[in-house]
Amino acid sequence: MADTIYQLTNAKVVGCPKTIDNDLAGTHYTFGFWSSVQLASNAMDNLTTTARSHQRVFIVEIMGRDAGFLTMYSGISAGADIILIPETPFDLEKDIIDVLKSRVNAGYKYHIIATSEGAYPNSESLNRDFKTISKKTLDKMPKDTFGNPLLAKLNISQIIVDELNLRDDLKQDFQRNGVDFECRSVVLGHTMRAGTPNSFDRILGLRFGLAAMKLVLEGDFGKMVSLKGNKIKTISLSEGVKKKYITPDNDKMELRDLLVKIRYLSKQK
Repeated sequence: MADTIYQLTNAKVVGCPKTIDNDLAGTHYTFGFWSSVQLASNAMDNLTTTARSHQRVFIVEIMGRDAGFLTMYSGISAGADIILIPETPFDLEKDIIDVLKSRVNAGYKYHIIATSEGAYPNSESLNRDFKTISKKTLDKMPKDTFGNPLLAKLNISQIIVDELNLRDDLKQDFQRNGVDFECRSVVLGHTMRAGTPNSFDRILGLRFGLAAMKLVLEGDFGKMVSLKGNKIKTISLSEGVKKKYITPDNDKMELRDLLVKIRYLSKQK
């Protein structure tokens, strides 16, 4: 919006990157992101307590329609057992059901699944595994640029709960291990946009504000302040507002997959 206003009007515009999604390519981090990561991580920590005491599966839906930074970072921080993000379409059988079976067979009686609101299954899994979503429903849904249905419109966490509740084979694995299968969805929603900012975001916001005011005083408009490493830099608005996503070579992706593979063997059962 800021870049559009600058390009189409005579307005004197300077930008500061603020979004909890952290999906702006011009900066390593936006202010607000780390506070929301902490909020989501704390929420999953709290849910882990009740999940352990009541032997439940919790599907925790976190904001992020197109980019999964918030879910990825908070999920890793909280030790979520499965993390689903929009950038990598998931396979219900391989990425969720098989992992849950492996965990319960290894002695785990509770499980936390962190999912972005925009996470969705790949086409093969959608056609093979899903029973609660009809093709007619999907055909009517809006699509993204790749033609994938925007399942965020349907509440993906509840969809996963409904699908898991239909899997007798999964329930039998739980029962064989002395665990009653109980699955719940929790949507964190706008709580991620509220609350007190953490120290990092407070200081980053002040640094951005100071740099932005210097641009205003210098008459250097059409620019955005950004964080590169630990340095405050200045880039054009048009470059700064481009979107970024978690790429396959991102080290957080590798860390997520590694944590799933080892089944959190160091976690309390």
